[in-house]
Amino acid sequence: MPIVSTAIRTGILALVICVVSGCGHPAIKRSASVAMTASQPTIELLGFPDCPNTPIMRDNLTAALAAIGRGWTFAETNQELLPEGDIRRGYATPTVLVDRRDLFGLPVPTGTSLGCRIYPGGVPGADAIADGIRAVVKRADRD
Repeated sequence: MPIVSTAIRTGILALVICVVSGCGHPAIKRSASVAMTASQPTIELLGFPDCPNTPIMRDNLTAALAAIGRGWTFAETNQELLPEGDIRRGYATPTVLVDRRDLFGLPVPTGTSLGCRIYPGGVPGADAIADGIRAVVKRADRD
């Protein structure tokens, strides 16, 4: 793969992450928040290309969000492209973060090394993911 192509993909990914996160600009954050409902969570799939479970988790997360039926989406983050100090690099792959917390209770990592995640019973299915997201939203609505 040509270097230019990789650089362009990296730039596009950085732009998408910037737009999704609001880039710290108050006007962007305000306009993004107006488009969202109060209970819409921020959902992020962490993974990297060499992890064989990332595509399975992506498919299951997509199906879970379709089952929830609110039009919610998720951002997919390639952990290999994150800066060395970004704590999201330390979550084992694949991981689903909902409002910056691991959907299945993994604590915030203390280091930033990349690794594969083994789920007891295999990668969570769409039903388990949907149930977890609903529980997070329900807790957030009560708070």
